[in-house]
Amino acid sequence: MDRINVGAFIILISVFLSALLIGGTFFYGIFIFVFFLLIFSYYTGIKAYKSMECLIWKVSEKVTTGTAIDYNVEIYNSSMFPIPYLEVYIKLPKRLTGETEKLTVRALAPGGKTKLTSHLVCQHKGIYDLGIVEVIYCDPFFIFGWKKQFNHNINLTVYPRVYPIENIDIPANQLFGTLSKTNTAFEDFTSIKDIRKYQYGDSFKKIHWKVSAHKGELHVKNLDMNASSHMHLFLDLFKGNYKSDGWEDIEEKAAEWTASLINYSMSKGIGINFYAMGQEYINLSDKEAGGFGTYMDVLSSLHPQGTISVSQLIYKEAQKLNSGVTIIVITPKVDSDLIEMATQLRYKGFEVIISEINDSISNFSIHIDEVLGKIVRDRYA
Repeated sequence: MDRINVGAFIILISVFLSALLIGGTFFYGIFIFVFFLLIFSYYTGIKAYKSMECLIWKVSEKVTTGTAIDYNVEIYNSSMFPIPYLEVYIKLPKRLTGETEKLTVRALAPGGKTKLTSHLVCQHKGIYDLGIVEVIYCDPFFIFGWKKQFNHNINLTVYPRVYPIENIDIPANQLFGTLSKTNTAFEDFTSIKDIRKYQYGDSFKKIHWKVSAHKGELHVKNLDMNASSHMHLFLDLFKGNYKSDGWEDIEEKAAEWTASLINYSMSKGIGINFYAMGQEYINLSDKEAGGFGTYMDVLSSLHPQGTISVSQLIYKEAQKLNSGVTIIVITPKVDSDLIEMATQLRYKGFEVIISEINDSISNFSIHIDEVLGKIVRDRYA
């Protein structure tokens, strides 16, 4: 029980005192009537509390930011007593809907039900609990009030948007792979593209001796030139960098850019390791993930709650990496420590790109070898 109408008890006590002082069947009759009215009101409220049920439906378990979904709540009154006044609070997170919680007032007949339907557009990525519904109701005489909360295990995962990326120049650092290159350093001697006649200057290593013997003149092999690349992607989740008024939008853009880069890398056969430090440390490789969906699940659960800077995270991980790989940093704030760290890595042979996300610019990339020169802006939305 959440509320009691004190006035009803004042009336009961007043009538009882009047009966004692004045006497007579009239005042005792009124006292008995008010007393049983209170008992009846309490009994009907308790029965409704025990008999009230709530069912929740939603269309999907996993959607993308910007997707519209239907969310339905049905409340049943399976008792034999009416509920004349019922307040329903659907505890949908404001981060998900972009709107404040709304109150709905209904009445329920004995054995009746009421249905509330919400058509909402998912505003931000995340994992949301949609199973909380709270009701406040009164007995037919508004003497007692009750509050009941329903908790269902109903979650909704909202993925960040993924934007198409036409091309990012990620240098190859290993022989063999799925990337086509024009540099002869990446010639794959196990993969023959075609065969042609020998020309002056061709390497004798490329001579196809069986075909040459069959044709009676020298022929050489044109080799496929394949290479492989690897990207090490760092997402800055240091909470001190997300203090602006629009931090939720910045967080969303950072997640979208991260997801888009991961999707591009996996579609091009580029190896990828993803690093982040929020409430817990994340180090996920494409071999461990197994698929793009695993990265999306991880991104949906991450929030800017880290206590160490991305510079510290990069410094720790760079000690384990071979020179020549590409490091991409996604951050809402490029500070002097990050620039210094990236410059040192560049001198050691790493390819470093910093992508800054802020309110005024959707995205731009700073190539560390051009820190004092040109800033390359690559808008993705």
